[in-house]
Amino acid sequence: MRPVYEGNPKHKAPWQPGRKGSLCLRDISQECAQQLLQSSVEEGRRRYAAYLGRAFCAQLHNPAKNRWHGYPTSWKEVPAAVRRQLMDAGFVTSRDIKRYWEDIL
Repeated sequence: MRPVYEGNPKHKAPWQPGRKGSLCLRDISQECAQQLLQSSVEEGRRRYAAYLGRAFCAQLHNPAKNRWHGYPTSWKEVPAAVRRQLMDAGFVTSRDIKRYWEDIL
């Protein structure tokens, strides 16, 4: 069963009460997020992808339906082997990684 992206409001709506996650770019559509998930690299219980030089992480929140939600993260949070795979596949450059090493949008 292929992974399916399902957005999580805590990464899109900063006005929510309670704990908030890092906020996604406003211009990332459902289709774009699904493509990122499809091209992501799985590492343990997470998947990682790159978009416009930035790192994104996805977590499984509904295992029965293979539903994932994603959010921006810093490159320093991405395992080195995954960074290498994304670079080798041409999704990101070493310059992008250096530029956004600690940046989470």
